[in-house]
Amino acid sequence: MVEGFGLTLLAGVVMGSALVPLKWMKAWKWENFWLVYSLMALVVMPVTLAFLLLPRLGSVYAELPASVMVRPFIYGAMWGVAQLGAGIAVHRIGLGLSTSILNGICAASGTLLPLSIQHPEMLLQRSGLLILGGTLVMAAGLVFCGWAGHQREMATGQLKSAGSGYRGILALTIISGFLAALLNIALAFGGDIVKKAEEAGAAPAWAPFAVWPVALAGGFLVNAAYSLYLMSRNQTWSSFGGGPRELANPLLAGAMWMGAIALYSSATTLLGVLGVSVGWALFQVLMILTGNVAGMLTGEWRNVAPSISKANLAGVVILLAALILIGAANS
Repeated sequence: MVEGFGLTLLAGVVMGSALVPLKWMKAWKWENFWLVYSLMALVVMPVTLAFLLLPRLGSVYAELPASVMVRPFIYGAMWGVAQLGAGIAVHRIGLGLSTSILNGICAASGTLLPLSIQHPEMLLQRSGLLILGGTLVMAAGLVFCGWAGHQREMATGQLKSAGSGYRGILALTIISGFLAALLNIALAFGGDIVKKAEEAGAAPAWAPFAVWPVALAGGFLVNAAYSLYLMSRNQTWSSFGGGPRELANPLLAGAMWMGAIALYSSATTLLGVLGVSVGWALFQVLMILTGNVAGMLTGEWRNVAPSISKANLAGVVILLAALILIGAANS
């Protein structure tokens, strides 16, 4: 149990800072970064980890019916829209604000859906009530962080007005928050794949890695298609320059993203019957906290009024309270 919480916390910190390298690019455009990042995070890393750590993985996939493989793939493709929205939001409105909104919504939906579908009888028990209470507290923290982030963008001139442009990005971020939970649903309902991997000799903590090459392949198609479209529309094929340092940014971000997913999926196997629900909530809250800290360290909160910074800090404190409540649900 303690190991599961430790892995979840580490995964949240790594994931919350995974897109910081997006801020370091100089020669590349967003679509160049996103294509390489998506290839690294959604194809190279998950396939490499799965085939290195899981025995007879090719046979595992071959022995499973197509219906078992299709569902995680479809969930992954729908989640890919959320991944794409996250990248656009971070680029347009900053890491702190986009992380608070997207991951706050994602935490609530991704926590409650597996619980209500897989263990509905627990909703009115102590564990379920603590999760529901923690989700409500999390929503309150989200309001504070979201308001503070918006005021920061207005104060620094990054948002000239709360007009249609900002509303469009905000809507995309909210939609992405709901769709992002589908990655957790893909894991929750990839149980047949995990079980087959364990029967083939995989360690229980590593068996969930068998789900990711299938689910994330769907997400890659969505993200790669949009990146290629932008590169053709904006004529940015020639922007792949800047030497090894520029290339290292998306590769590092992709490795961090998949590393965090690997840590999280292993943690769910150590958290007990509510591992997917409780683990997801903890994972998302740590991402929000880390994203806000990373935003502060990279200057997103520089030169803003103290009242705005205090509102964001209040949101962070409330999110920590939600973390404690949800953690108590699995005690």
